[in-house]
Amino acid sequence: MGICRRCGRRSILVSDAVGFCADCIREHSEDVLGSIAERRGELRRRFGLPPTPPKAQDGVACHLCANRCVIPEGGVGFCGGYENRGGRLRPKTGSSDIAAVSFYHDALPTNCVADWVCPGGTGAGYPRFAHRNGSEFGYKNLAVFYQRCNFDCLFCQNWHFRDEGTHRYYGVEEVAAAVDERTACICFFGGDPTPTLAHSLAVARAALKKHPRILRICWETNGAMNRGALQKALRVALETGGCVKFDLKFHSDSLSQALCGASNRQTLTNFRFAVEFARRSGRSEPPLVVASTLLVPGYTDTAELQALAAFIAECDPQTPWALLAFHPDFVMRDLPTTSRNHAETAIQIAQRFGISRVRIGNLHLLSDTYRI
Repeated sequence: MGICRRCGRRSILVSDAVGFCADCIREHSEDVLGSIAERRGELRRRFGLPPTPPKAQDGVACHLCANRCVIPEGGVGFCGGYENRGGRLRPKTGSSDIAAVSFYHDALPTNCVADWVCPGGTGAGYPRFAHRNGSEFGYKNLAVFYQRCNFDCLFCQNWHFRDEGTHRYYGVEEVAAAVDERTACICFFGGDPTPTLAHSLAVARAALKKHPRILRICWETNGAMNRGALQKALRVALETGGCVKFDLKFHSDSLSQALCGASNRQTLTNFRFAVEFARRSGRSEPPLVVASTLLVPGYTDTAELQALAAFIAECDPQTPWALLAFHPDFVMRDLPTTSRNHAETAIQIAQRFGISRVRIGNLHLLSDTYRI
């Protein structure tokens, strides 16, 4: 049971790793964010990462994402993937054609946040974008995991990528070569693909050139990349029947900064842009943009869900929204798994705002530990 260090609230829905409840983070951010940032900084230093996005007076600016790091000579950006070497910004790998990445195949339909609306899971877009008029059994997805991230989520379920000792490095052609005759789609995720978006786009181009057939290209991302990069990803996803999956972690910027180490303002702005891009494209099926939200006990509360639902509905109520059950991980292991009541309430809120394409993912994790 955690204790909020500001209001004194004791609850299983307060994580001691955060130190504050959701209400205090939202309503008194000026009092609590500094303390949370200090604790996060200590943790990041263990992985050789800067505690906050650097803003060096005489540094080199990086414009790849919303963090807009200004990196000092010899230093690295918040994601750890870019450095200032001799006054020039460069990838730590020495080239944007090489990235810290792992990749593997998953049989379709796979455990993807969009599998319930995508061609691989449903046959949507058949015959142009799907091999079958239904689930693509017998085909597979190439999952490409980038070992960098421009956020720093305290509940990250893939946190091990922060350890550079586990990294392996591959060129564009090496990753693209993993596509075979039964590969129906590629999904770039992580970490997050944002810091190495150029690499993922090059992999997509190389794979499509070698396999000019049904080969959907998708990204799963926090959505905080620069607008130009997002447009490139959207175009590739549009042309191939893929999608861009936005992880809308929170609506409150204070909660995003507290739990994810970064502002979500560009994420929300980019999501709105992507939905409008999809609308203008005229492609309704399969959907080009999919939203997902992890139901973090105590933090993705009714206030957050109502704000997110209102935002998504304002953009386009037909946008698919996957609500994912939470499993405690990384430093927020003191929270329970998402409760059934929490999940049911989230569905009801979404429907109340007119969002009809909504579902719960990770049903096996649901518990009866608490009510919201």
